[in-house]
Amino acid sequence: MTKLPDLSLSWKWQEPPTTAPGELAATWADLEMSIGSLPPLTTVEDPAAGTVRPYTTGSLYPLAEWIAFNWWSLLDDARPGTQISQLRFAYRNGVGDARGSWWVRSRRHVLRAACDGFRWPDVLFVPEGSQTRVVWMPDGGPDPRRGTRFLARGNAVVGAASLAESLRGFVDAVVGRLTERDVSGTPLQEEWAALRATGEAEAEFCRSAARLGLDPYTESAPYAEAIVRAAGELPDVMGLDFFNSVAPERINDQLQWIERAREVAGTAPSRRPGDAAVAELRDACADVRQAFYAPDRLENPWQLGYELAHRVRAWAGVADTERFETDTLLTYYTEQTPYIDRGLVAYGSRNAGPGPVLVSSRRYTERPRRFLQARALCHFIFDNDEDFLIVASHTRRQHLARGFALEILAPAQGIATLLGQPSGLVTAEDVEQIAEDYGAGTIVVEHQLDNRVLAQDFPFEPVTPSVRRPTVYPRGAAG
Repeated sequence: MTKLPDLSLSWKWQEPPTTAPGELAATWADLEMSIGSLPPLTTVEDPAAGTVRPYTTGSLYPLAEWIAFNWWSLLDDARPGTQISQLRFAYRNGVGDARGSWWVRSRRHVLRAACDGFRWPDVLFVPEGSQTRVVWMPDGGPDPRRGTRFLARGNAVVGAASLAESLRGFVDAVVGRLTERDVSGTPLQEEWAALRATGEAEAEFCRSAARLGLDPYTESAPYAEAIVRAAGELPDVMGLDFFNSVAPERINDQLQWIERAREVAGTAPSRRPGDAAVAELRDACADVRQAFYAPDRLENPWQLGYELAHRVRAWAGVADTERFETDTLLTYYTEQTPYIDRGLVAYGSRNAGPGPVLVSSRRYTERPRRFLQARALCHFIFDNDEDFLIVASHTRRQHLARGFALEILAPAQGIATLLGQPSGLVTAEDVEQIAEDYGAGTIVVEHQLDNRVLAQDFPFEPVTPSVRRPTVYPRGAAG
């Protein structure tokens, strides 16, 4: 079992330059930031000195202030994950060199925004539920400013609780240093004292507001009543997905939609397709589910999704080159909203009136509907709770479901086999034909090609494609 690494911040107080004022001078230090055994995020090249060192030097006050004023967003707002997901190779090689300047990204999540005249590494923090993804990139391209350059690149996940502990310890130390140096009345000290005095009820509200993409103190007031209502009505896991997805002005509308979806799910015919099959699949995949929910485990949710898809295909007797039928394992309905809010995609229940049920909030054509049904099947098999939401956010559970849907609909080995021999040359016609064969979107096939089939370490095993046949699921599955 491989456990999650910790984010480590270590510093050594130094005497400041004579020109540094007040709080900046008091907190002058060498700072090293690292994750596990990876090269430090603060690895710095100094061209003038011709050296490379693992730490950066400057005042720690701006960094501590940035952490304090963005505390709830750093720990709970998963919305920047959508930005990462839109860039190819995002979870294999970082966010790519076309990531955009830090000032056009979320300043609440990009460490470089701490600024205040100091140069910080380009590090992005993205909460994913029980874990937080940390992505850091080197300084690239010509820079008109003289001085040091950050060199490290990486993409890692750390435990959300341990990250909070590391950041809290760092800010405590900076605030303590200010006190030692007789510096008082700074914005950092006032903000941190207020945060430290926050009660649990207020903290829960702040977490919910941050998940909506709001600053809890300056932007949440117009939605406060709706936030409290949603937090009281939704179970914890469903609430996590809900707040990280819906538009703040649509909270009440979406709560009403969930109620309508529940009514639709409970008023269907007595036929229960997929009931026994889903129960068998949950038993067959219990060990994978245990690995996902174990605390501090490093297992990549995308990889677990792929593994789960292989289990399900093997259980159903469907070869990698064959189309997997999703609609025989659940009942599907549409309860369309009169407005557009693409954050909340669907509601599902494992034990509704007709058995496993999925209710979408908009109409879908066949291929995107099948992807949605595949995501729902993952939740049926994997979730501890009977009811769930499928949303646009990129929390760890949603990563797992997306990885499962990709692999169950268009297995990487099957794509490679249909291509004959995977290589860097794949035509648009290849993609469309494979997508048509699998009944999957072309974007599904392209994602599998980009992230798996065309990867240098993809273990391709040539086989003869099997003859396609109608899917007949074994045992309790209904056709």
